[in-house]
Amino acid sequence: MSRILTLILCTFMLAANAQPVYQIRIKTDKIHADSLFVKSYDVKNKKFTNFISLKFENDITIKDKTALDAGIYIIETDSVVLSEFLISNAKNQNFTINILEDDIKVEGSKENSANRAYMKEMLEFSQQMKALNTEFQQVQQKDLPNSMMQAYIDTFVIKLDHLNSEKKNYQEKIIAENKGLLLASIIRASIEVPPPPQDYYRDRTKLFSYLAEHHFDAFPWEDERLLNTPVLYNKFKTFAQQILPLDSKITIPIVLKVLGDSKKNRNLCYAFFDYMEHEFGNVKSPYRDELLYIAMLSDILELPNLEETRQPRYEYELNLITKNQPGEQTIDFNILMDNGDTTTLYAVDAEILIIYFQNPDCPTCGEFREKMKNMEVLYHALVAGKVKVLTIYFEKNEALWRNYLNTKAFKTWMHGWNYDLKISEEHLYDVRIIPTIMVLDKNKKVIEKDLFPNELEAWLKKNL
Repeated sequence: MSRILTLILCTFMLAANAQPVYQIRIKTDKIHADSLFVKSYDVKNKKFTNFISLKFENDITIKDKTALDAGIYIIETDSVVLSEFLISNAKNQNFTINILEDDIKVEGSKENSANRAYMKEMLEFSQQMKALNTEFQQVQQKDLPNSMMQAYIDTFVIKLDHLNSEKKNYQEKIIAENKGLLLASIIRASIEVPPPPQDYYRDRTKLFSYLAEHHFDAFPWEDERLLNTPVLYNKFKTFAQQILPLDSKITIPIVLKVLGDSKKNRNLCYAFFDYMEHEFGNVKSPYRDELLYIAMLSDILELPNLEETRQPRYEYELNLITKNQPGEQTIDFNILMDNGDTTTLYAVDAEILIIYFQNPDCPTCGEFREKMKNMEVLYHALVAGKVKVLTIYFEKNEALWRNYLNTKAFKTWMHGWNYDLKISEEHLYDVRIIPTIMVLDKNKKVIEKDLFPNELEAWLKKNL
């Protein structure tokens, strides 16, 4: 009897194991295509990539014994997106998507049915908002008396506030009905910041500060599933656009507040830091902000059990970029001058000294040199003796440097080589990206650093 029972149990277990963990049926109506693709979101490359590719049929079932990861998936035929679906967890991965000619119906998934209804409602709100704005623009074109125009503006504001309130109430309702599901987190992440006071629109700094400060107010930092959706990247991108026009003194406390909130989930914290580092900390980024990056590095290095691969890199970055900051004494180094003399940076006598770190064969270095040569304000400052320009080569190819002296070097500039290579070997300066322009005063205190030619020209016009 026990053998029979064991055989029955084994047969049952084998049958259970053979059942697919996910099974999604995709039915289409009046669609002709060659291929059907199911795409998942690739957070590393920030785009949807093929997860499944099949020959197109009007009734297809995709299935496997391995559960789908939580995230957003899209269904596509021949580069045409037909629909999306959400996966929140390893449960409830058996449903049907009917893609009809004028609608999409989902059977067997409460979350995906709710998502379809939510998207329709958001489209309706968007259309109402568009109609309201069109109406307002039409009234603006009329030559109305001030009293009538003000009355209409007051009415418009009331309508707008009512519409925004209706939209937010609807979003909160759907969040409550789908608590714990990915849909609820996506909606929370997309809730718009309430409009600021009217006078903020007349002050760019106030407006962008307000938007950035409240950008993540409703964001569900605890939900790591958002990594598998484009929602996270889009949220970061908008935030970066908001802080870009602001001064570091304003952005630093805002960014550190968000960074602190992001620590509710370590992987989301790393994702936020990586994005902000790419935009504002990367030496190749045109939006690089050293003061902001220094504050971010100092903060993240205090995170307990920081990833081993991150800690040494962040410590190296912080040590390097905190050197030679504006207002500080710059670091001295040895120089072989173009006339054959050996000297040091501190021995170079100049009221204002522009240091130009370069490689003579670097194309961008050549472009920068030409732009500086053609600056009228710099030319007159050199002739008047108010400014000196010192080019510095800091790599080991002496022949390259000497060829530069004979063929490319401008006679009105000074030219030097850090012959003992300490600039690069001991990381005295951050010269990972060249050319690098610095401005020093007569005591070798840093006035400006990492300038582009147009920034240097603007500084010279303002200060000389």
